[in-house]
Amino acid sequence: MNFSDLLNQGWGLLMVALFFGGSIFVHELGHFLAAKWRGLHIERFSIGFGPKIVSWTRGGVEYRLSWLPLGGYVALPQLADMRGIEGDSSIDSHAMPPIGYRDKVIVAVAGAVFNIIFAFLLATILFFTGRPTSEDRASVEVGYLSDTLPNAAGQEVPAPAKAAGMQIGDLIRYIDGSPVHDWDDIHQAIALSTGKTTDGARQIEFVVERDGQEVHLQVQPIISEGMKLRQVGLRPGFTVMVGAVFPNSPIEKAGVKPGDTLVSLDGHPVRSIAFYTEYLKAKGTEPVALAFEQEGTVKTATITPEEVVVDTDGRTAVLSGIAGFDTNRSLLYQTPTEQLKEVAVTTYTNLRALLHRNSDVGISHMSGPVGIIRVIKSAAMYDMLNTLWIVIFINVSLAFFNMMPIPVLDGGHIAFATINKLRRKPINPNVIASLQGSFMILLFGMMMYVTFFDVSRWITDASESAEAKAKAITPVFGKSDNAPKTPAN
Repeated sequence: MNFSDLLNQGWGLLMVALFFGGSIFVHELGHFLAAKWRGLHIERFSIGFGPKIVSWTRGGVEYRLSWLPLGGYVALPQLADMRGIEGDSSIDSHAMPPIGYRDKVIVAVAGAVFNIIFAFLLATILFFTGRPTSEDRASVEVGYLSDTLPNAAGQEVPAPAKAAGMQIGDLIRYIDGSPVHDWDDIHQAIALSTGKTTDGARQIEFVVERDGQEVHLQVQPIISEGMKLRQVGLRPGFTVMVGAVFPNSPIEKAGVKPGDTLVSLDGHPVRSIAFYTEYLKAKGTEPVALAFEQEGTVKTATITPEEVVVDTDGRTAVLSGIAGFDTNRSLLYQTPTEQLKEVAVTTYTNLRALLHRNSDVGISHMSGPVGIIRVIKSAAMYDMLNTLWIVIFINVSLAFFNMMPIPVLDGGHIAFATINKLRRKPINPNVIASLQGSFMILLFGMMMYVTFFDVSRWITDASESAEAKAKAITPVFGKSDNAPKTPAN
């Protein structure tokens, strides 16, 4: 690892501390300030759970940083007895004056409100700067159709989209009755779909535009080998540009330069990286007629890919010489309200899929602290504006999750307070303590379960990346570092 890599890693870790830790801090600050406003006794303000790393006391409040970075808390004995989670208390909560229903609700909801305010402020920054996007992300055009896909058992089976009659060039307008506006919408709609036929087979309804006409297609997705989510074998259509070329390669000898646009191969339009690479694989070392656009002029040439040895085991590959791909990029300007609405809809859609009985989405597909840290760190090393967009997602999701009526969470405190108000007498404290303890065990158990899969994905992705770099084949028939990062669906 060179000095530049160390700086990037250090910057990524700094952004994790700033944004992940900051999101937790903002949430707890909401509770803290609301409790101050409503006159509640505050015993402790902690970032993290468990034993303390460092602490100090000011104004009668203990401030601490704790070892388990799974969240944080503000110890409020008058709001709830949380000693089993937040540690022993020096205050007899039963001897303290009770607080009213309004105070409980205000304090409990303040954390989520502060997360939304923080997200709104970040969204305001993106409104002025614009959020980076690319043509492949903004596309609804089908640019490539797989012939086969590996299913959950690793067996190659016919790709559902092509089998259902979808064609390259189709514009996807609706999935399961909901409009889609870009490839992120399409990717999410496929993965989170819950449709099934009368005989129980998985099914997704596509409405595509073809030659100006709407075409309805019933696609029966498979479960993918890796993520175990629904997949149909689609990739977006977009302008494929040359990012870099290898010296003395067939593509360079043809006159192709970085920044040129690939137009066609043997008269077939090039609308995806996958089409380009797969077409050349199929042709082998046969000559291919290439059309490309250079400085506004379409030029033609014939290239003959070369077969070369790519590793010490004697494995060969047919290479044209393109060392990286790119596409058109732009900035997306959305108002803060539009951004928050988009995030809220996505969060709700994910939660609905998680709870739907026909969905293939499970808890293992969720991201815990490790997954969130990984995403922030990776994004911060390459693009600060996209990092802000991720942090907006995190804060809205954190607010949404915490307001669920589950014991231990803020929504649970509101639920208990509401039940007490409706019953006009308090719930037995032992019952509340038992529920909170039980749900805290479940919550931490789920967190550990999710973390296991987060770590597994991290290790798998790291090993695959290292293997690809060692074999030096990724820049030719995969995506290079500067290539569009659109996932297959």
